[in-house]
Amino acid sequence: MDKILYKSLTTPLKLLFKVEVSEKTRFKEDYTVKLFEIDILPDETSFWSGHQNIEILRKPNLMNGLANNDADAFVQQVSTILHQLTLKLGFSGMPISIEKQNMLWLKWLTIRTNLVNSYTGDWIDFALNEIDKKMLPGQALTKHIMEDLFFNEYFRGVYDVSFNYNTFNCKRLVYGLCPTPIRLNEKWLLQTSATGQSITFTGECENLSGLTNSSNWFKTKTDNDITAIRVEGFYHIDQITGWCNALESNYFLTANNDYEKTLKVMLTTN
Repeated sequence: MDKILYKSLTTPLKLLFKVEVSEKTRFKEDYTVKLFEIDILPDETSFWSGHQNIEILRKPNLMNGLANNDADAFVQQVSTILHQLTLKLGFSGMPISIEKQNMLWLKWLTIRTNLVNSYTGDWIDFALNEIDKKMLPGQALTKHIMEDLFFNEYFRGVYDVSFNYNTFNCKRLVYGLCPTPIRLNEKWLLQTSATGQSITFTGECENLSGLTNSSNWFKTKTDNDITAIRVEGFYHIDQITGWCNALESNYFLTANNDYEKTLKVMLTTN
């Protein structure tokens, strides 16, 4: 059994995070791309607990442009709550709590006031109440924030994994491809080189029929059933820092030849 050695972060990381989404039907094709600059700033590791705080700064790139409609603009404003967060990491580099939760709640209340003054409609009240529940300080806040696409992709628990002949099988929840999370069966293959260690992975959804039958979102896209959801990609850990400095995840959702959605997530060093 082999494990990847975890190292506390000692120097800041500067990364570029890119998200591409494509939706294709028989009648049209939609494509969007978002780019973010990510800075990960380390604090000292506690001698007593072994825990380390890191601050993650997220800056949208100018190429993202303006929102196309009120719903997109609403989401953009809500997402600013994630632009500066402090995380406490456990012994294996996984976030165990969001720090400064009261400050984060006050920041959300300011954003909320601006949203109330900018939008009208029943959907606004419902959306704000749902976000209120997720942003309340407490143990559940960390779980909700870790469902964000960047955090879900970056913090995968790779240092906890024991590889058997460089292979590991797991189940992983994925967010962002659909409004509801998708559970994938994944196979990881570990390779070591002079630049670090790379995990290549492939996977597929284990319950397509249940997803099709329960998803109102999908029923607005096509009358067909989902025929495949799969993923392929890689996750690279730098030899010097011991932290991920590059990753790529490609998610594919298809319904016969009637509907296709792809989500491509890329991370590189800035």
